[in-house]
Amino acid sequence: MRDLLLIVNLNDAASTAVARSLRAEHICCHIVPRDITPEEVSARQPLGLILAGDVSGNVPAPIQGEILNGEWPVLALGDAAAMLCSQLGGEALETVLCGTIGTVTFSPCALTEGMEDCERVLHNARRLRLPDSFSPFALCQDEIVGFLSESLPFYGLQFGLELNDTDGIQLLMNFALSVRHCTRWWDYEAFTKDAVARIREAVGDGRAVCAMTGGLNSGISALLAHRALGERLQCIFIDTGLLRENEARDFLAFYRSQAGLNIMHVSAQERFVEALSGIVDPALKKRVIGETLQSILDETLAGMGKFTAVVRSVICSDVLRGVDYRNRPGIHADLPVIEPLRELFKDEVRLAGDYLGMPTEVLLRQTFPGSGLALRILGEVTPARLQTLRAADLIFTTEAKNAGQNRRLRQHFAILSALPGDDTHVMVILRAITTGEAARLPHELLEEITTRILRERPEVARVVYDLSPVSAATGAEWQ
Repeated sequence: MRDLLLIVNLNDAASTAVARSLRAEHICCHIVPRDITPEEVSARQPLGLILAGDVSGNVPAPIQGEILNGEWPVLALGDAAAMLCSQLGGEALETVLCGTIGTVTFSPCALTEGMEDCERVLHNARRLRLPDSFSPFALCQDEIVGFLSESLPFYGLQFGLELNDTDGIQLLMNFALSVRHCTRWWDYEAFTKDAVARIREAVGDGRAVCAMTGGLNSGISALLAHRALGERLQCIFIDTGLLRENEARDFLAFYRSQAGLNIMHVSAQERFVEALSGIVDPALKKRVIGETLQSILDETLAGMGKFTAVVRSVICSDVLRGVDYRNRPGIHADLPVIEPLRELFKDEVRLAGDYLGMPTEVLLRQTFPGSGLALRILGEVTPARLQTLRAADLIFTTEAKNAGQNRRLRQHFAILSALPGDDTHVMVILRAITTGEAARLPHELLEEITTRILRERPEVARVVYDLSPVSAATGAEWQ
């Protein structure tokens, strides 16, 4: 194992910021859960631990004490610094710097190498009574915001990384480079070589199986496994009939014809439409789609012989959200599971795909819900409605691309709804979002899209544009 830092996740956002910053500087790091055991830490052989805490003022519960035995150097950030102080015999008292803008002064030590005093916002720093043999190295308004142990390689900072935080990143890099002497070996070439080696080791002389959804995560997971195993990787692609226009064709054209993956293509359009017949409730649609997909996967897998391992497309955000793949459709077999993308975030997954030589149109394809178009049809799913929605969605995405709008949009898609009291016509709802809000598309573009949909799909009576904001409750999708 080459040089590695472990990020102990006491807060998802803080852990994500630390991981992104380290990997941007070519430092290898893995996010691990807060309840990781000393045995699990030892097995990974890290050069150090970073306790990534929030800055909300809520001191996290202690981590397992044996991890703080001095074997692994520790940097505690944010509220984790107050936790470290308390857990080692000191006290974290009342909050004294709350939303305070002040100058942080640094004393010389390995963590502050090359640092100058800087102005920062201290969100919820507490007054600290340090344990014996600890001393401060960073002060703000005479309060301790940074401390270190004089006998153990432990450091605490009562602030985390901010956006475009050059001082915070320098402190983080000083821990990695000056304190722990990490080498900057991590990049996408190294990641790919490491992933391929791990897959080969896990599979041995056997075969692996991978269920592909048409999405980027499963596609890149399969490409990595294909590099490792060649024809000994068996992929399964279930065409549900709920995909966008030409999506199954384009998927197979790249992954099977161009990349050379061994893909079992199962056409199941009629089976899904039949299973969804008469269902209008979104939650029930999801359940039926999941059950149908699982049944087809199980049936397909049963006739394909023995496998040594399963390749799964888990990424880091799935891990942080606590996604339980045992409760999702997939290949559920009593086999070792390989998750080559487990440490990467979505943008990093795209960069890995770029290193693997994937075409831009595949890398930048819009994300797509697992339920496909079924939940973008408000009402019963029928072959005719699917055809209408596919056509309208294609017109929307094509015109947005032609107008140069697609790159700035996080998502843009069409939704189909029945018209009250009209069994003949339907309504198309257009939805486009940037980060956190509905996109303000040019009026001329919306007019062109509307004209084309009404002209080419006579069953569409109305086209409307959804300007409602994106929220945690509603998200981008309607369902």
